[in-house]
Parts: sequence; C-alpha cells; structure tokens
Amino acid sequence: MSLDLYNRGRRMGRTWVMLCLLLISTLPGCAQATPPPEPITIVFVHPEVDTEYYQTLVGEFAESHPDITVELRASTGDMQSALSAGETDVFVAAPYVLLQLLQQDQVLSLDPFIEQDRSFEASDFYPGTMDLLTFEGKTLAIPAGVDVLVMFYNKDLFDRHGVPYPDIGWTWDDFLSAGLAVTDPEAGIYGYTPIGTTTEPMYSDAVFFVYQHGGRLFDGLQDPTHTTFDDPLTVEAVEWYARLYQEYDIAPTPTEARKTFGASRYAYYDGIRHGQVGMWIGEHSQRGGLGWPVEWFVDWGMAPLPRDVTSITQADVEGYAIHAGAEHPDACWQWITFLSQHMPYRLMPARKALADSIAYGQLVGEDIAAVVRASMEDAVLINLMAFVEFEGDMDTFARAVREVIDGESTAREAMDWAQQQAEQ
Repeated sequence: MSLDLYNRGRRMGRTWVMLCLLLISTLPGCAQATPPPEPITIVFVHPEVDTEYYQTLVGEFAESHPDITVELRASTGDMQSALSAGETDVFVAAPYVLLQLLQQDQVLSLDPFIEQDRSFEASDFYPGTMDLLTFEGKTLAIPAGVDVLVMFYNKDLFDRHGVPYPDIGWTWDDFLSAGLAVTDPEAGIYGYTPIGTTTEPMYSDAVFFVYQHGGRLFDGLQDPTHTTFDDPLTVEAVEWYARLYQEYDIAPTPTEARKTFGASRYAYYDGIRHGQVGMWIGEHSQRGGLGWPVEWFVDWGMAPLPRDVTSITQADVEGYAIHAGAEHPDACWQWITFLSQHMPYRLMPARKALADSIAYGQLVGEDIAAVVRASMEDAVLINLMAFVEFEGDMDTFARAVREVIDGESTAREAMDWAQQQAEQ
C-alpha cells in the first residue's frame, strides 16, 4: 500500500468515526441524558369557593407536567384587589376586571398562544363566550365557565301547598299561580322576592320580565345607543310586574321585607335562607348558598326563567387569564388550557361538548344540568361594558319602577318620565 493511499484511508476512517458519533448522539437511548427541565412554580389566584375543585386538578396536572408546580391562592373578595395583594401569574376574572387590567397593562394577550397551539379549538366553546373576553381586538382570557340566571324555588313551600314544581317551558301564568298558592303574608311567607338590598332596590329582575314580554329598555343589547323605556310592551311588562306587589301581593316591598324577614338591608336574602320565600331569581352558581356567607336552610329546586311571549335570560362568563408580570407565561398557558378541558362544579362548562355530556349530569345532578342547558338556549351574552354609560339611566329606571310599585305613578307615567330623563 502506498503512503498516499494509507493517509487517505486514515482520513476517511476519522471522518466515518465522527459521522457515527454524530449519528449516535441523535438516536433515542444512545445519547447522553438530557438535563430535566428546570422546575417552575406558578401562582394561580381563584375564588375561594372553588378551592377544593382546583386542589383536585393541581394533582392531576402535576402527573402530566411534573416540571410545573401550581401554587393556589384563594381570593375571598374582589378579584382585582386580590391580584394587587401579591405575586400572581394566572387568575380567574370577570370581563370587567380584564378590561381594567388591560388599561393598566397588567394582563397578557393570549392571541400568540392561541395561534401557536394547534390543539386549542376556540370553536369548542359556546358561541359568544370568547367574544366577552376579547377587548380592543385582544383575547385576554379563555372561558373558565358560564353562569346563567335561573329561577330558584322552595320545594318545602311547594310541597306544603301541593303546587307542581316549575319545569322547563313553564310560563308567566304558571309562575303567578305558584306564587299565589304559596303566599301567606300573615305567616310571613311570600311567593316571590326580588334580589338586592332593601335600602336601594334596583329591581333588576324587572328587566328580564320586560324582555320576556317582548319589550325592551335599549335599542340593542349588543351595541346600545339609546334607551327605549317608553316602549309600549315595556310599559305593559312594568305594569304587570308592579301588580306582583300591589294586586297579587306575592312579592314584598322593601318595607314589608324588612318587617317580615328582618330589619337588615339584606332582608330579601334572609327571607330566602330561612324558607319564607317561594321563588327568586339568581345565578345558578349560587345554588344552595355557594359563595354566600352561609348555606341556604331550605330544600331548593331550580328552573329556567318563566316565559311569556318569548324566553330570555342572561349568561355571564368567567375567564382564565395570564398576568403581564408572569415569569413563565408558557407554563401558565399549559395550566389554563388544561383547566378549560375540565368541568367546573360551580359554573356550567364553557365547552358545549362538556356541558352536554353524561358526566356533567352526574357531577351536578341531571335536573340541574337539564335546567342550565335549556337556559343557555335562551341566554343572551351581554358585554356589560357597553352599558357603562347607561348606568345613570338604569338608576332612573329602577326609581320609576319603584314609583309604580308604591302607587305613586302609573306605568305609563313612570316610563315616559324615565325616558325623558334619559334623553336630557
């Protein structure tokens, strides 16, 4: 062998050795062990009432994400105050809180994460829920769950008077008949009560009766420009609503509530808890006293709002968001997308497939699941921030309704006055 051939062979041999080493380093099981990811801790702020739910999910998340530790921190009151109280990476918030945080540059846009994560399907959520969490063209959160307004009823009072329980599709006539049957003012029992304080009643329930009757308070619910308090069907609905207090006597005035249920400004709530009210409107997330200081002391049931010429209710959304100061936003995204695939107990699942599942009925009870599913079919998801400029007008509407209830004005006079005030 010539010297040139020998040297050429040595060079080729070295080349093959280098190529083999490079190839071996890329083969599974043949490379040096890759250092495990650095452990990450993220702080998740959530409503205190959901603590047990999230504690269960933290363990499940850790099994598939061993490098990420989720530290739970419960909020006992206003979420925005809780966020400013200490370190926060990811949190649950209502749309109005998100907007305030956006104005303070304290919340991340999730659009880059959504664009990069091909497994995330926004179309899985109920229509409109993502829209309520989007401001100035930025998606600030993904839906954590939906909260819908329903009618609660006291089963004990209904049973005592032999009144059938409200069912899906029940009407104003059914509502009135049930209210009359269980009302006994001398015994301190009323068939229905509004919700709110007795010192400044807003009569927000009257709004839903107006829209169920075909009336309206605004020219539109998604992008309102002016009030329509003097609409003829609105006047009719307010007149009917006032008769619940005057003619039928199934609902207590603030004075009657304080006299019957207790002197507290929260007398309406005291009447509910102590079994002195037959029916009341509330968020389904509050059933049984969830989120209340104390549980309800009654055997309660739940139904959709009664219908008149149409069915309508309101649904709100809570969302999972990432704080602008989060050190590990990618880990936060993994956590909230994981959460969005599970069924909350307090709220209705925002993913329609989860809400329609057998598992959801098993979780909350099939009767409750059926009610919220039916209610969502008639629910309007409203961007409440679009109504901020009408806050004073709604105070005027509440005052007008109260004057009709107190017999100081007719419904026509009160609604004409309210509209004139709004136009000034």
